[in-house]
Amino acid sequence: MTRTLESSPVRDETPAAAAAVGDGRVAWRDVVLVALVALAVRLAYFVVNMRTNPAFDYLIMDSMHIDQWAKAIAAGTAGPEVYFRGPLVPYLLAFVYKVSHGSIPAAILVNHLSGAVTCVLVYALAREFFSRPVAVVSGLTAALYWPLIYFEGEVLVEPVFTMLVVLALWRLARAARVPTLARLAVAGVCLGAAALARPTILALVPALPFAFGARLRRRPGDPSPRRPWVRPTVAVLVACTAILTPVLVRNAVVGGAVVPVSWSGGLNFYIGNNDASDGRSAYIPGAHSAWMGGGDEALAIAAEQAGRPLSPGEASRYYFRRGLSYIAHQPVAAAGLWLKKLYMFWEGPERSNEKYIYFFWDRYGLGRVPMPGFWLISPLALTGLVLLWRQRQRLSLLYGFVVTYMIGVVAFFVVARFRLPAVPVLIIFAAWAAVYVVDEVRGRRLGGFLRALGLFAALLVVVNLGYPTFWSERNTHIAISHYTLAGALADRGDNDGALVELARARIAYERSPSRHYQGIAQDIYYKLGAVLYAKGRCKEAMDALGRMEPGDPRTMQARMMYADCCEKLGRPREAGGMYSLVLRTEPNNRRALEGLIRCYEATGHPDEAAEARKRLQDLGEPPSN
Repeated sequence: MTRTLESSPVRDETPAAAAAVGDGRVAWRDVVLVALVALAVRLAYFVVNMRTNPAFDYLIMDSMHIDQWAKAIAAGTAGPEVYFRGPLVPYLLAFVYKVSHGSIPAAILVNHLSGAVTCVLVYALAREFFSRPVAVVSGLTAALYWPLIYFEGEVLVEPVFTMLVVLALWRLARAARVPTLARLAVAGVCLGAAALARPTILALVPALPFAFGARLRRRPGDPSPRRPWVRPTVAVLVACTAILTPVLVRNAVVGGAVVPVSWSGGLNFYIGNNDASDGRSAYIPGAHSAWMGGGDEALAIAAEQAGRPLSPGEASRYYFRRGLSYIAHQPVAAAGLWLKKLYMFWEGPERSNEKYIYFFWDRYGLGRVPMPGFWLISPLALTGLVLLWRQRQRLSLLYGFVVTYMIGVVAFFVVARFRLPAVPVLIIFAAWAAVYVVDEVRGRRLGGFLRALGLFAALLVVVNLGYPTFWSERNTHIAISHYTLAGALADRGDNDGALVELARARIAYERSPSRHYQGIAQDIYYKLGAVLYAKGRCKEAMDALGRMEPGDPRTMQARMMYADCCEKLGRPREAGGMYSLVLRTEPNNRRALEGLIRCYEATGHPDEAAEARKRLQDLGEPPSN
């Protein structure tokens, strides 16, 4: 007989619950169906994306950071630094790169395969709690949920992390049903593995006693302990801690501070809790660019603001204290920001902080394919959460995960990919609601049907109220998307295509400028001007370069190109003024002095030309190459 930590779990056999309780039995034909649909859709998207999207393997921001980190691990050149982000996915990616010779398509294919596994796990998790129809609908909905498929096409943490989250929940559910030592240990290991990908999953820990307690209730006269949840919870946490301890020790050795997994938590908390935060942008007040440069820039900003060098652990605590200070000193504003982020967690639009999701999904006609999105899953899931509230004890693991993970995201900042790991569980609640409505119709129970339909309709309106504001900002996102495509095309050597995309980016940005993306606007103007200058299209180049802000680090290069264009167009006076601006900042700039001399001579100022020539002679001969 299998040894358990507690007495056999007592199932909820109330009439309302019995019809919806799953028995955990997995039908292989269901698994095959869900797996085949998930794989077919993902492989089709993989082929279309790889063949038609110039930005398929063009990595930016977090994707670029993960890629560079993984390649450094694969090459053995990764430095002994405290982990900025969870290390599991970069190490997995390093293995993929090792066997595929650095192939980004191979990494994305692994993401799609992990996504297909996620869909099967969604079916299995749903079967632990609900009927077979609900489990099948859950698995197939996950297989067709387009944001999951989209993010699997990017080099990001989310695809593997989401799979590990659902795996951990499934193993926890099975361990709660039959709490053997082996099952509890496996559940703890899975939870620890998910935490190594992203530590936010550890927000689930406070919900574990409720999950185990609900399924291990004592019968009258049962000799088992009064708190049957204690030993299973401890067993899971011990196994989880065993997985995390090597990383904690490693961080302590290389950084001299206690950092359980990664040190970016304090930074992300401050990003989402300051008076400049909009609740969704990864922007650090005081940063020189809206596009954060990762751990190094975050450390530099913290050191500059603190007035001394800080270790990663100290920087994390510094940022965390800054966030708490904002909440303590501006409680009303902070509460408003949290309410905004709470709504953003549930709202329909998919807000991105890297590539604009809708642009790249719709670009090749995929947006016309009817597939479920968050605009539908969110109100359906909320409907299920409300209607199942009386069964919250039996479903405490799922409710606990939704609540704790939501709080974990809202505490930082909210974008589509950060809420993505919660979607599989929300899909299960949504599937239950859909099956419930169908059953009510079949059973001719008009009251239950109208109640569910009315609740869903109201929630459908509420969660999608943000779309008008969201679409009003689309020009900024479209500008960034064209800018991204321009970079991808330039990398491929297609300068003409890059020029077209840069021109489109400029038009879109100027329709709807945004302060958070001003740095991208400067980059658009500079790159557009530089390409036009190289092609000899001086008037257009001057129009773009003339919009560069004086504080941009490339202003000098932009002014030199602008001045040269003025000369070519026969405008020496304007060119001379631009050369003079350059020389105010860089008095020893030989090219600017030579240009100024030409302009003085062309405008009939021989004395000024002679003085400038003397300054040039004082610089001596230019260094030989």
